[in-house]
Amino acid sequence: MSFCEVGIVMLAHNGVDFTRYALEGILSAETLPREMFLVDNCSDDATPQLITEFAPRFRNAGIAFTTWRNNENKGCSLARNEAWEKVKSQYTVFLDNDCVVCSKDWLKRFIDEFAAHPQLGVIGPKIIYPYQPHKIQCAGVSISRLGRVAFRGRGADRDDPRYQSYWNTWSLISACWMMRTDLRESVGYLDELFHPVQYEDLDLCVRARLKGFDVAYTPNVEMYHFEGITTASFGAEEYKTNIARNSLKFRERYHKLFKTFDPADELPADEYRWLRHAELGLRMELDLTQR
Repeated sequence: MSFCEVGIVMLAHNGVDFTRYALEGILSAETLPREMFLVDNCSDDATPQLITEFAPRFRNAGIAFTTWRNNENKGCSLARNEAWEKVKSQYTVFLDNDCVVCSKDWLKRFIDEFAAHPQLGVIGPKIIYPYQPHKIQCAGVSISRLGRVAFRGRGADRDDPRYQSYWNTWSLISACWMMRTDLRESVGYLDELFHPVQYEDLDLCVRARLKGFDVAYTPNVEMYHFEGITTASFGAEEYKTNIARNSLKFRERYHKLFKTFDPADELPADEYRWLRHAELGLRMELDLTQR
């Protein structure tokens, strides 16, 4: 067991069973963070009791565990910013409460990427489904010249050779990523323009790129993600409204930038269509084995 100079920021608004998977995964890994910030974003299920159960386990493992409960659901940007502001470690991980560690030495592998790429600001893993046969959910994010967003590799086989290489991109999803903690000083925090959720992570990545940092995907770290549990806590209709509203804000902010993108880098049009779970060929056999 080894420690890494990392502070993990996790929000929880309900989804107590998924949060349990996430916390168990962190504690079971071969590399542990120095700090853990678990924010209860005004849950109305058994999340407070779960945090009470896990707090001593984290502290007994030598992790500086900090938690608090918001008296309202502050959304993603504001609640994450309040925790990120308190991180003292060199690196900060954003981790959704429905994301579970797959690669046992995930933190070390992330940090190795920063050592190999000095300009790196944000790195994201290969995000896979927790169900057999563990197809790819997201291998980095592609943005078209019209500002359309695609999860690269969605529905592809886990070991598809197209997604087995380090890849520089303009955006990642923050279900799981590691970033330099000091981005908050040089780039800024998550923009609360995108309250309560959606596109705040893509926006931060674009701002990091414009400040001269690299944003990249690595296949060397794999993470399970149930997908949609965290954002669904806001309610299905509000979730859809947020996507539409914040997508428009994102496109309006960067439309001049997107027009400069090389057409040769753009994915085929059908890859910007959102594939639903029923189309992905998942057997829905839960498997959270670390490897």
